[in-house]
Amino acid sequence: MRVFIWICLALFTTQLAAQEPAAKAPLPSAVLDPISPSAPTAPTAPGEPALPSEAGFPVDVNNYENPLLLFQGEKRDLPLADEDNLELLPPISPYLPGEPVPEVAPARPLTAEEEQLRALGSKVASSVVGIRVWDEFGTQLSSGIGFFVSPDGVILTDTGLLHPEIAAKVDYITTIGAAGTSHRIIGFYQADLTSGVTLLQSESEATVPLEMMPGTDFSQERPCHVLAVSEKRGLVLADATVQMDAALTGQGWLNLRGTDSPGGVGSPVLSADGRVMAIVGMKVPLKSWMNFALPCDAAALAIRQQRVALQPLKNLPQKPRISEVVADPEFIAAFNTLQQKRVEAAMRQLVQLTRKYPRSAECWALLGLSATYLGAAPEALNCQRKAVALDPKAGLYWHQLAFAKLREAKDGLPTSSEDLEALQLAVDQRPNDQLAWLLLASRHVRDGDLGKADDALRRVTLLAPDYAQAHYLQAYVRGRLRDYDAAQAAISQSLKLNAGYSEAWYYQGLLLDKRNEPAEAAKAYRNTVRLRPDHPHAWMNLAHAYKKAGRNSEAREAFMEHQKRK
Repeated sequence: MRVFIWICLALFTTQLAAQEPAAKAPLPSAVLDPISPSAPTAPTAPGEPALPSEAGFPVDVNNYENPLLLFQGEKRDLPLADEDNLELLPPISPYLPGEPVPEVAPARPLTAEEEQLRALGSKVASSVVGIRVWDEFGTQLSSGIGFFVSPDGVILTDTGLLHPEIAAKVDYITTIGAAGTSHRIIGFYQADLTSGVTLLQSESEATVPLEMMPGTDFSQERPCHVLAVSEKRGLVLADATVQMDAALTGQGWLNLRGTDSPGGVGSPVLSADGRVMAIVGMKVPLKSWMNFALPCDAAALAIRQQRVALQPLKNLPQKPRISEVVADPEFIAAFNTLQQKRVEAAMRQLVQLTRKYPRSAECWALLGLSATYLGAAPEALNCQRKAVALDPKAGLYWHQLAFAKLREAKDGLPTSSEDLEALQLAVDQRPNDQLAWLLLASRHVRDGDLGKADDALRRVTLLAPDYAQAHYLQAYVRGRLRDYDAAQAAISQSLKLNAGYSEAWYYQGLLLDKRNEPAEAAKAYRNTVRLRPDHPHAWMNLAHAYKKAGRNSEAREAFMEHQKRK
């Protein structure tokens, strides 16, 4: 397999905290709080201690010690594009016009929209092909979509399928149409990593081209259709919306969103009448999908120009490879600027680098890291999505994507499954990622999936046995599962590691209340209010504990403190 000069992250202390801009809006205190009152929780059983309602898991996301990038050589497998998730959608029509259709009664009449979509699929079916790139040993290197743009078999696709890391290994390329017909690619005319335009020549001599629609206005969100061909399911077409990304890190890319995506790299983005408005350049491999496309203007210009001589596939551009990107003096300068904690200057340098190397996961990941430290959560999310689209095997980038999504979440509550999927991929590919496991456990707690949360916390405490907050969260989960002995053992360990953790003392008080030990519970609540005088429930619980212990005057004082702070 190809040897990458890989960029890995190594933890560093709170160096960049001082670089946070003073005017940055504070993040919600419950970003990582699994027991916030606004999060859904299971009903408390009779007699079970009530749960803390605020700041139960106070991880300071503003001081999150996201690591800087270090150069380190490491052998890694080249990410291969897998077959699209074929269960997302049924094909619009597995039968092409003119073919006999089996006599199968439809379950219901098609709606007008479905009829229109079916007609569009039939119109463009013969123009779209699936593309597979192979090495000399018959190993698939990448896969995607292309479509005919001339009557004599010229195919347009995105250069992401033929990245320089792949190009050196390409032996042959095959295509397969919606009807199951297959052809080989006999050469190429253009393969441009900046514009994404790649023109391949198929051995097929009579083809039906799609019409291009350059000059489309993407300033406002507009409906579209994303088209792909699956070898197993035939033509697959889905509704979507497309809009120009107006963010600083947008850089001419289009945001392509939908409910179900059958598209892949190179998929045409079609108007209602079947004309090509844009081409998918990056596919974020998530169920809650978001792809990135480029307008078809550069492609339309390349098609109109006089063709250069057909070149053999062995001449596909093999630069810039990853080793050359990270050795670029501009990349090194940007890296050093970020390491010196001059984040705004580094971000400006990295914006220029992503323009120079728009298909570099390393550049996008560094730019996203800079945006994270500047508190620009949407910008960071944008960049990290591009990074994982370009290198879906990098667990670190999935980690950073999940963290960016958590920072963006309103009131700390997830708005989609994106962070959950990203965290799962992060721990799958980096099983020793302690923080990713902890964030995953917290997410499972929010979802009420206590069994999975407990499994994730076991992994955290194995990897980081001295992490007090992990033991606290484990105590909370074990308490919710009514394993109170295990909960007590976990909370004791948390307090042993950090006796200044107010929420651990509060939960200790709840457990002691459960065991009908009011005097000991009062001591725990007293420690809670000593460490956090404005705790919303500790004073009231302290008053109840004193009353149960027969210390009425102290109970009245605690209740008055509760009323005062309420």
